[in-house]
Amino acid sequence: MRRRGFTLVELLVVIAIIGVLIALLLPAVQQAREAARRMSCSNNLKQMGLATHNYHDTYKQFPNANCNSITSGGSFFTAILAFMEQGNAYDQYDFTLDNSDPYNVAVTGQKIEAYLCPSSPEHREVPSCDADNGRAPGNYAICVGSVNYNQYYSHYGDPLPTINGAIVYTESTTPKTGFRDITDGTSSTLMVGESAYNLPDYKFTSGDCDGSSRYSFTYWGNPYTTSTGFTTEFAYNPKDKAGDEIFDSNWKQSFRSEHPGGTQFTFVDGSVHFVAETIDSDTLNTLATRSGGEVVGEY
Repeated sequence: MRRRGFTLVELLVVIAIIGVLIALLLPAVQQAREAARRMSCSNNLKQMGLATHNYHDTYKQFPNANCNSITSGGSFFTAILAFMEQGNAYDQYDFTLDNSDPYNVAVTGQKIEAYLCPSSPEHREVPSCDADNGRAPGNYAICVGSVNYNQYYSHYGDPLPTINGAIVYTESTTPKTGFRDITDGTSSTLMVGESAYNLPDYKFTSGDCDGSSRYSFTYWGNPYTTSTGFTTEFAYNPKDKAGDEIFDSNWKQSFRSEHPGGTQFTFVDGSVHFVAETIDSDTLNTLATRSGGEVVGEY
């Protein structure tokens, strides 16, 4: 008795079935991986929230957006290093020097996993651009409020206008903030949000990097308004395409992420929430202020 084998038609049917199963399962696998990455990102934000609370317990105030110099001092994220289990890096950092100083680049050039979102692709360096100075990228920024301002362009070297966020710049009219200043409620005020930087269509036009695509000033150790101090005044969660203008001649950036549909934030109370990209702009601005007295609607 002869054993019957697969016919060509049967083999093709089996291959087709396997292909269909893979096509059905692959999106589910990808969604599961993104869910895991988003959870890891959420844990990063929770860790930053806890670190900020511990900083406040120690110094009775929040760290500022800039630790020292108006142009290139350390950032909020530099200030909380000691509370992010990065005590050696904190001890090595010299807050009297710029973040781009070769001495400090030994610290600011370190990739700190807690400052990197797993969903964000690795940055793309451009050899013709020398302004990055070896500093490492980051994927998070503090919310300085809803005010349309620019420290490093319009107000270069001058006192800043009133900044209405939980975290402020040293030169603002309110130079320090703490829990006492969050009268809108700590559970209703943004503190840290996501920043994404992989912009394939964007052409940076500074003198040292004219016409080159780069991840720009998104360094965790840099206090620039394109790096670690954002407002909600500009487009929320814009995508990577030409014309979005999330970087412009005034060096301004928006909260955005690589997660589908929105961005995650740490609120002042330390809780982490996903804020959908469909949120009303007025509601987002309300969440950005520390003492505006607004009523937060549904979001």
